[in-house]
Amino acid sequence: MKAEALLSDPGFQLNLLLWMTRAQPPEAYLVRPIFREQGFSLLYIENPLPLPEETAQKAASSGMAVSVNPEPDVLLRRERDNTALCIEAKGRAFSSNSSTARQARGHLLACGPAFAETLKPLTSSLLCYLVPNAETDYMGQCLSELSRELSNAGFKPGDHCVHGLHMDGSAVVYSWDSEFRVYAGYDSDSAIVMRNLQDGTDPSPLFLVFSDEDYPDPERQELNRKAFQNQVYAALLCQIQQTAAGEIYSRTIRDLLLNTTDGIFQYIGRDRQLRMCRLVRENIFKRILSYWKERIPDLVSLDSDSLIVRFADSARREQFLDWLEDYKRTAFACDKPPDEEPLPLLEMMNRNDTTDT
Repeated sequence: MKAEALLSDPGFQLNLLLWMTRAQPPEAYLVRPIFREQGFSLLYIENPLPLPEETAQKAASSGMAVSVNPEPDVLLRRERDNTALCIEAKGRAFSSNSSTARQARGHLLACGPAFAETLKPLTSSLLCYLVPNAETDYMGQCLSELSRELSNAGFKPGDHCVHGLHMDGSAVVYSWDSEFRVYAGYDSDSAIVMRNLQDGTDPSPLFLVFSDEDYPDPERQELNRKAFQNQVYAALLCQIQQTAAGEIYSRTIRDLLLNTTDGIFQYIGRDRQLRMCRLVRENIFKRILSYWKERIPDLVSLDSDSLIVRFADSARREQFLDWLEDYKRTAFACDKPPDEEPLPLLEMMNRNDTTDT
């Protein structure tokens, strides 16, 4: 893929934003953590920000197309002043007449006075739309039009800004407007956040999270689903290699995904968590079970959301690892699992084990 095209790739955009919140060595960063440098940390990924009931009812009766449960791609918080950034990444800007404007109206209202009502002790949030740099003016015009429209209808939208991505040679430059500069406390209007991004660069090592919903193109879905599964497979293999003969390997899908994503999984909204868990269960855990249940029935079991491997002796351990380490032979498919498959235990875990805020 052309390096420039990656800047409008939804999965690349989201994961770039996530890396910009991660602690990294100042002289050896993968992506410069410019949000972290200003004190912002990750709070949620694709988690709904429901409007207060009164605002939602007013929106429903207004005749306007408004999302009452908008899901920003990323929500960041800064503890020192209880402020937040609500960031939505788009491959292209859109007009105030487009169907996407429904979502944007919801974001604008969620970042207004309603924000302090629903996310105490946070007091304010700035809505930030990220688009390729050539689209920033058009995106800003759209948000301004929607904000005026909401104000004229008696609503109180929040402040907004627009961020841009562009290439400078092989460097990825992240830019922002004056609204963001003042709100976040920057003394510049852009920063190089990634270097040496060449045409044909494989972006998958950058990916901390993945969802089919990021990719309308089936071919891109399959490629990125496979890349994500490769990362999960590598984490699983590393864990099992550390399990000695005579021991039992037992890990939940959630534990494995926390390890694979370096803890990012805990910040992801419930729906995406369930889709990621379903992908691992169907395409990796179940395929391991299917291969071994006829060969050595008591070696592998799948207890709801946990993969269990019993190494009764070194011979079985070596036999299992010899198979698992040969990824070409295991050939885990990258099919999209059915959404309707029930995962009751995973759903219960997601309700009870929420992200610390």
